[in-house]
Amino acid sequence: MGSIEIIPLGTDDTLEHFIAPGKTFEETYAPVVAELVRLSRTSDVVHTIVAGPAVARRICALADAAKQQEILPFDIEPLVTVMSRLRGDHGCPWDKAQTHKSLRRFLLEEVYEMLDAIDNGDTDGICEELGDILYQVVIHARIGEEEGLFSAQNVVENVTKKMIRRHPHVFGEKKLENIGPTMVNWDRLKQGEQRQQHEHLLDGVVKGLPSLLQAYKLQEKSANVGFEWEHTQEVWQKFREEWLEFKEAVAEQNPDHMEEEAGDVLFVFANLCRRYHIEPECALHRADSKFRRRFSHVEECVRHSSRQWHDFTLDELNAFWLEAKEEERHETHDGMEHAASRKL
Repeated sequence: MGSIEIIPLGTDDTLEHFIAPGKTFEETYAPVVAELVRLSRTSDVVHTIVAGPAVARRICALADAAKQQEILPFDIEPLVTVMSRLRGDHGCPWDKAQTHKSLRRFLLEEVYEMLDAIDNGDTDGICEELGDILYQVVIHARIGEEEGLFSAQNVVENVTKKMIRRHPHVFGEKKLENIGPTMVNWDRLKQGEQRQQHEHLLDGVVKGLPSLLQAYKLQEKSANVGFEWEHTQEVWQKFREEWLEFKEAVAEQNPDHMEEEAGDVLFVFANLCRRYHIEPECALHRADSKFRRRFSHVEECVRHSSRQWHDFTLDELNAFWLEAKEEERHETHDGMEHAASRKL
């Protein structure tokens, strides 16, 4: 939270002169204090009054008390407390042994489990996975605090300030420049931050990202400075060219050339997805989840048949696949009807 400063413009400190009829001082200034506390959640607040210094101090004390008692909509203190015990002297050996580096794969796994829950429309799963991701945030913050680097509160304050700074159209007077779907000012604002200042434009794209997502963001960055086809049809033409080159490489039976051309196809396809506002990594993850569900149905059908996989023809297995597809279609339809009925 930001600070609250009350500046007195007068010298009159007689409280009775500033109290509404039939109300106490606290009741009179309750709406003012509430508004000051609300504003202080996102910035420092300066408020002037016509009264003297004593009245100003009284209002300031009310505001400070209100800030202390305010029930925030989101409180991670219980999890922070649990984490301090887990990594304390008598805590959990596994949690105590973790480092920022050792936790990398767990953070990645939790994010992908969150994506699964979203793709499956699993509301309970989304809630649970968000909690698991929050656990990762808190344990990393705890490690930072133990090393004297940063705390969980620093994490909250830093991201809050960053979001305010990057949204001047909401928290200030500056307006965003809209060029098609791209908001140019976002990258400009990020470049003004120390950690976002790079020698080269594409240095801002993390190299550890999944390759399809990286391809998407590389071309998004380059497009922001004008390195971009003017029309989507030109991207389609480039995609067809790369596909033909891939087929030629296949005909040559040169594995290295085939891999190179396959990469070019995927890279241009990522750009094609971008032109239609489709995030290719999410699209592929969705397709993976769909294949997993449908193949699991095929597997169950084989298991319940008491026959072996090699006993089935491809047509028979495909019939199981189509069953799964049809079941999903009905479930989607029923889900839409249920959602519509809840709106009525």
